Amino acid sequence: MKETLKTYHKKAFSSHPTSFFFSPATIRLLGEGADVFKGNVLTGCLNKGLYAGISAREDLVISVQINFYVSETSFEIDLSNIERPQESLYARLIIALIKKLQYEGYKVAKGLNVSIISSKSLPKNLGLHATFEVLIAKIFSQQNAFNLKKDKMVKYTYLAEKANGELNTYIGGHHTAVYGKANHLLSLDTRTMSYEHIPFDKDNYCLLSVFISRPKFILNADITERIQAIKKATQAIRPVRTIDALSELSIQDFMKLKKYIKNSQQLKYVEHVMFEMDRVKQGVDYLKNHDYVMFGDIMEQSQNSLRQLYEISNQYHNDIIRIMYDNEALGSRLSNIGYDQIVISVFEKENMPTTLDAFQDDFYNQYKKTLEIQKLKLSDGVSTL
Repeated sequence: MKETLKTYHKKAFSSHPTSFFFSPATIRLLGEGADVFKGNVLTGCLNKGLYAGISAREDLVISVQINFYVSETSFEIDLSNIERPQESLYARLIIALIKKLQYEGYKVAKGLNVSIISSKSLPKNLGLHATFEVLIAKIFSQQNAFNLKKDKMVKYTYLAEKANGELNTYIGGHHTAVYGKANHLLSLDTRTMSYEHIPFDKDNYCLLSVFISRPKFILNADITERIQAIKKATQAIRPVRTIDALSELSIQDFMKLKKYIKNSQQLKYVEHVMFEMDRVKQGVDYLKNHDYVMFGDIMEQSQNSLRQLYEISNQYHNDIIRIMYDNEALGSRLSNIGYDQIVISVFEKENMPTTLDAFQDDFYNQYKKTLEIQKLKLSDGVSTL
């Protein structure tokens, strides 16, 4: 990848890059919707993501060239006038990060040429905003010599994206991209920000991903609607129980208090989040006990909740998950990522099909769509190469 990046950078800026960086794409195995309400999530870093090369400039311009293989964009940010309007969302995310860093007392004052490419096997429209922001924060930190600590990198990139106001922002993605560890999953309590690396037995088990284009009937607006509904339901509980977040309630507490939520739709969404937070804890315990069969069962429970309570999974996704189970998956569930979605499955290695053609053919015959299927490897977080 370095050689590809060197060629791309030289073509864009007529100079060779002097430093290289990598920021991983992230996946969420359990905890859909939970981190918005300060719950637990189970995530991991992929060995695929965004690569960047940089070279110094003598002026105060940050010139960025991006190629995600299916789309290409470029823009310039003048550090002496960062208020200049920008068409690119990625430019606006960088500006939001610069403003946050400046507010916190860090000086971003060096002009740079930045070339960014994605791993070729990443699908189009994969949600890489947290990955992108963590990558830029790592570059700024090194080049401006303020060497952000990991906790601050998570905090500032998350708050910058949130302040930008154009995306549904989840701190779990930023945290994972910074703290990820090879061959480990990451269990994060988003209320306390305490975390634990959970070993994944790569010798006997594997993760398989199926990337699918997001159907038109599931949009960011639909997710926002669910978040707002859960916030209203939480308000209905507060007159009888003072809480800042749903995660402060045990399942037993919730079962006693749910009668105060009069709106049936709101109640379904809250039930998903409450039980999902509990499923994350159970799933982590099963992984620690090396019980991948029961971990697969937790994934199945989570998928059923996504379909029946959270209502973001439908027959299109269910058919993909059925194909996984037909091919002996231990567990399989939908995971929302950016503008696309991903189905994650856990397999025992000895039962993993030697060819993925059966997956492809079965789905293509029904939907006339080609699935992007990959075996996943868990990697470290953001790094200088």
